[in-house]
Amino acid sequence: VYDWLKKGAIGIQSYKFSTGVWWSWRHHNLMCLNNETWFLSRLSYNIRYMVETFKNCFSHASNVSSADRYIKWNNNNYSCTILNVEGSCLGSSARSGFGGIIRNAFGYYLARFSGFIPGSSDILYVELYAIY
Repeated sequence: VYDWLKKGAIGIQSYKFSTGVWWSWRHHNLMCLNNETWFLSRLSYNIRYMVETFKNCFSHASNVSSADRYIKWNNNNYSCTILNVEGSCLGSSARSGFGGIIRNAFGYYLARFSGFIPGSSDILYVELYAIY
């Protein structure tokens, strides 16, 4: 199985192979866990759509110029302090992480924070904890 996966993942049709494995696995889980089945046409569409997405995202012949692009903080003309938080769970109950940054209306850094919650796998709890 290992050699088959390796050959498929690095071969000429790697996008098609990888997305086919992904959607087959996902469909199998939907059938087992949710008693949900899809028509073959839907499964085929999902595979083809994801292959095109991968090709557009990871194409070596990109049409985008490599010129520097300058970006800036956009507060949408609000004169307030901005809090941005993120949380992360890997699906196990081992540990979840969170972090955030506080900026003023001009985008200047004011403060940052990060931490973890042992024994949690609830992403909503982690995100709300980060705000708290």
